[in-house]
Amino acid sequence: MKFEIDKQKDKTIFRLESKSLDHSIAAELKTELIFLQKETGNQFIIDLKDVTKCDSSGLSVLLLSERLEREKNRKLILKNVNTGVRDLMKIARLDRVFDID
Repeated sequence: MKFEIDKQKDKTIFRLESKSLDHSIAAELKTELIFLQKETGNQFIIDLKDVTKCDSSGLSVLLLSERLEREKNRKLILKNVNTGVRDLMKIARLDRVFDID
């Protein structure tokens, strides 16, 4: 799993450099996000520009990340969400949970 982290003064952007957000990377990604979000004190953004496929394991990772931000009284922002992934979120009614930019 490849990713890029851009830490700025007011936000941290986590860009997943994978075509699939699925069971094959879910466990490793959860670990990375938990570690990163616990040390991040500013707005957290996940950039899904490269992601074209997502499954329930991938949605679970995003929900965990959203919960971590909510516990800090912040909202997780998802950026550059592919149409197919966005449609899956709508079907699962997660478009109400996430702040999709």
